[in-house]
Amino acid sequence: MHDDTLLLKSILVEFCLERITRFEDFERAETSSHEDVLKTLADAMSEALEVFDAQLLADRPEGWRVKDARSRSVLTEFGEVTFTRRVYTDEFGDRRTYLDEIVSLRPRKRLSPGAFGALALFGAEIPYERAAKMLFRHCAGDVSGMTTMGVLRETGDLLEVESEARRRELFDEGLLPSGSRQSEELRVEADGIWVALARAKGRGLEIKALCAYEDKNEGKRVGVVHHALVGAPKRFWEEGVAHLAGHYSLSSLKRCYTGSDGAKWCGALADHLHGPKIIHKLDPWHLNRAITTAFPEPQDAAPLFEMLNAGRIDELLEMLRLRLDTGLGDEAKTRVLIGYIRNNRASIEADAPSMGTMEGTQAHLYAARMKVWGGAWSREGASDMARIRSTLASGDMLPVPVREQAFRAKDRTRRSAILEKRHYGFSYEMVRSDGKGYEPPAGHLMPFSTRQPFRGMFNPMN
Repeated sequence: MHDDTLLLKSILVEFCLERITRFEDFERAETSSHEDVLKTLADAMSEALEVFDAQLLADRPEGWRVKDARSRSVLTEFGEVTFTRRVYTDEFGDRRTYLDEIVSLRPRKRLSPGAFGALALFGAEIPYERAAKMLFRHCAGDVSGMTTMGVLRETGDLLEVESEARRRELFDEGLLPSGSRQSEELRVEADGIWVALARAKGRGLEIKALCAYEDKNEGKRVGVVHHALVGAPKRFWEEGVAHLAGHYSLSSLKRCYTGSDGAKWCGALADHLHGPKIIHKLDPWHLNRAITTAFPEPQDAAPLFEMLNAGRIDELLEMLRLRLDTGLGDEAKTRVLIGYIRNNRASIEADAPSMGTMEGTQAHLYAARMKVWGGAWSREGASDMARIRSTLASGDMLPVPVREQAFRAKDRTRRSAILEKRHYGFSYEMVRSDGKGYEPPAGHLMPFSTRQPFRGMFNPMN
């Protein structure tokens, strides 16, 4: 413990002791201490920022001059912090807030970086309005649920950018990440979950999700990695494989067992992960449900389950055909069951370790937050929430926006032109073109797809 922390602790001990002695009631002492500490901390942070701003005045860059002083308020995890700082005009005549840039406070944003991250965590678990009230219950000002929604949407956008960067590096540039976990086997389960689409009737929209892990230990999955989004299967699998590559070393992977309900897109891992042997196993939960749907009576379903568990698929199909002839069970559902078994027979008979965890994952990870009564989602909002919850469930940190560049896009363009003009000493105005201008002839040195290096790492002989 640092000396300054020791000093703070001793002060807080006296502070809490005074409250306990005064109230002789722990609830009142606790509430009073909490509220006073947060208010004092917010006031102290305000003063500290203003003192730091005064120190920056003496250390300001050459050519900067003070234009005026302006007040700013930001919401933090411990309350609202209001302070006054100097606004400068730099050597190019642009307005700069030196303090905001140094301490990474984004311009025109109400939330501090810590409050942004905390609100994203709250909003990922509870409704937007409630999340804002819970986090900022010590603030005098009202924070709406729209603020929470904006934070989650921005966090989802950051996650999407990260996922696209990983996907592009792996599949377009052939750069294999160095995953920290080493495993020869991996189990990957995939499934879709449907949520209500806002301002629309019908089935809604599908969240595609995967869950990967290396083994089960006493019923618990080891090394779990999640990925989810609303989008096309190709994008889902490429992002998912790239995400796995960031956790697991794909070059050490020899076998990959996949589990699904038999939907075509769920079993498409082999089209995107090259090298390890891919073995697909039908999730038994779906087949068991199909049997009980066609034959809800236990005495009718028991012989079918016995044949299924014994691997006697031919006998199972023959019994189902006989039941069609005798009229036992629902005819339409029995025909669906026969077709389901025939279409997925190879996956039913595949030799694979126990999986079947995806239905529980869907229920606890996505449905618990997104299939709430009266709730509906936009396509972008659902994808953002799925990305956020899968990231947290994987044990990864949610990204927080870094400080925005000091200038808007048009100001950055003007500033770059000025810098370029100063660098080359041009005395005339440069004319900028949207075209490329003349370019010398160039040949393509890589006639093969850039995906080949990624595949070649697993198949060097091909």
